[in-house]
Amino acid sequence: MWWSKTLILGSLAWLFSSSVFAGKVSCPPVLKEGNKTHRMNLVDVFVGPPEERASLLPDTDEKMVWTLKDSQDYAKKHNTSVFLVCQYKGTHKTATVKVPTTAQKCSAWYGDSKEELYASCE
Repeated sequence: MWWSKTLILGSLAWLFSSSVFAGKVSCPPVLKEGNKTHRMNLVDVFVGPPEERASLLPDTDEKMVWTLKDSQDYAKKHNTSVFLVCQYKGTHKTATVKVPTTAQKCSAWYGDSKEELYASCE
């Protein structure tokens, strides 16, 4: 009988952890346009549609992290959303991703070099 409780608890833990990770979104690090590739070089987070230009500042000048609690509350109250917008070097095209209402923060970081920028919200 103990094994059935363990199985049930393990299944619930797996189910819960899967739903938590389902809320992560990210921009593609590279945008392909024809035979050209463009690396991400700029990240912004907006409350409301990006064309309204309500860009959020990162939490600090040193790190590219945006804590979203207040912004998510504001977006919900005003019937809008938070958006992650990524720009790419050598093109005017952008990637705009609607951030899930469950996301608590957005982050941008460099990979092995300053040429490798990544961004996600979770």
